[in-house]
Amino acid sequence: MTLVPFRATGFIPVPAGARPGFDHADLYLGREHESRLYVAHTGADRVDVIDCSSNVYLRELPDHPGVAGVLIDSEQDLLLTSDRGCARITAYHCSDESLIARVDVGPLPNGIAYDSARRNVFAFNLGDPIGENCSASVVSLSDMSVIETIPLPGRPRWAVHDAERDRVYANVREPAQIVVIGAGDLSIVATFNVPYAGPHGLALVGDRLFCAVDAGELVALRRDDGGLIGSTDLPGEPDVIMHDAELERLFVAVGDPGVVVVVDDATLRVIETVETEGRAHTIAWNADNKTLYAFLPVRCGVLALTEADR
Repeated sequence: MTLVPFRATGFIPVPAGARPGFDHADLYLGREHESRLYVAHTGADRVDVIDCSSNVYLRELPDHPGVAGVLIDSEQDLLLTSDRGCARITAYHCSDESLIARVDVGPLPNGIAYDSARRNVFAFNLGDPIGENCSASVVSLSDMSVIETIPLPGRPRWAVHDAERDRVYANVREPAQIVVIGAGDLSIVATFNVPYAGPHGLALVGDRLFCAVDAGELVALRRDDGGLIGSTDLPGEPDVIMHDAELERLFVAVGDPGVVVVVDDATLRVIETVETEGRAHTIAWNADNKTLYAFLPVRCGVLALTEADR
């Protein structure tokens, strides 16, 4: 595969909030190649909406105190947020952004995962104070209530659902583990030890889990037993991981020094390091137009990057 470097192709200004800071984002794919980006603007207590065809700011979804997570299931026309500041999750119809429901969960919900077959949302709660009595609240969207609360061994980070194995994987900061939750019985069925401190970003690619850790490493583990496949050095403490199956690349955001590291998903070789901005720790990937979006807290906007020959 020919490797083409990424370059900045646009900057999308976003109205500032009371404080700087973005968190997780996700992409909605609608009819006729319609695509919109939804990002948790934590410092503004809202979700910001970006049109991906024109790369312009559209509007806000207000009243999301301390919003941390955004997760979209385009097939089910579903947008989910974790509103950390008020201990709840919010669900919308993503196509028209109409509100479905708001459901109270445990203290300080952060990462979220979604079991689309059962329509269950897993909200991973940081606890209050943070790091104590951490839990995962399982919310049924069928009756809009918490149907189970799962105790966790420590402070959770990001999580992913594995439909093929009927599991949810969730990073735990300390002890450095990935907990494996059975999506059917709603209990922890395994724990995978991560050989570096501070599991944070998480991505599932085939039969591999890619975990970005605070120690400045990208770690690959087998999803079935947690066995170590390999790792690669990163230039700082990472956060979000994105993946493109066609390009066979991983994109890892590192807030300090403010870069995105592009990694070959088969060899874990670093292909490229793309400059963004200091403290820019979160990104999104649009596989349709092969655009990488980096959320810049200082400039308060979104940097769009594409391959140089596109």
